[in-house]
Amino acid sequence: MLMAFVSMMDEDTSETCVRGNGKTASMTFYLYRYKLLGKTIWTNYYTTFSDEIMGFQQMITRIKELKKNNQFCDVILGVTEMQKLINSIGSSTQETLFVDDFVSELRKLNADCFYDTQIFKSVHIRLRRHTENVRIPLKYHLTGEQCNYDRCEKKHIIKIYSQIPWKDRPIKIFKAWEVGKLYRSTEMIEDILLIPKKQKETKEEKIL
Repeated sequence: MLMAFVSMMDEDTSETCVRGNGKTASMTFYLYRYKLLGKTIWTNYYTTFSDEIMGFQQMITRIKELKKNNQFCDVILGVTEMQKLINSIGSSTQETLFVDDFVSELRKLNADCFYDTQIFKSVHIRLRRHTENVRIPLKYHLTGEQCNYDRCEKKHIIKIYSQIPWKDRPIKIFKAWEVGKLYRSTEMIEDILLIPKKQKETKEEKIL
């Protein structure tokens, strides 16, 4: 399963703030709930409960190793800032095959991937097509007013709405200041992803 936590689906006229609306907090909330159920959690950002913290590239390498050794992997990946890793600009065959292969390996190993991104359409179209669940968090003051200021210092309640599949009411509600204790909201993520390039055929290979 792939689940995305986004501010909005596309660049539209929505008044919802793109930054600071609770995307990473919502993903952390979900990851923590699964951790309490006994799931193994890998993240590319710091949380107090992650079993391992590593870059997305390292996660993929580890998954390939587990698959090669026919090992079962009951793990959930938590990846923040996915748009920086797999964006919508490139659409080469290699990128498409990479995403398909990654998703296939996740499913074979019973692994899941949660990720956040500011705008859903900013990630590669192939990844969007594989993403079965999309969640949009909205931030509210304790007085009930929606908050669209990304650096607001007041306490907030986060309501999570399901965009895919569509639900008209929030499916989860949590206290942002409590979940905020589980991760570092100001952490700068340094992560890279190496998508294999198509190798050029030699003259001998072309002849064969």
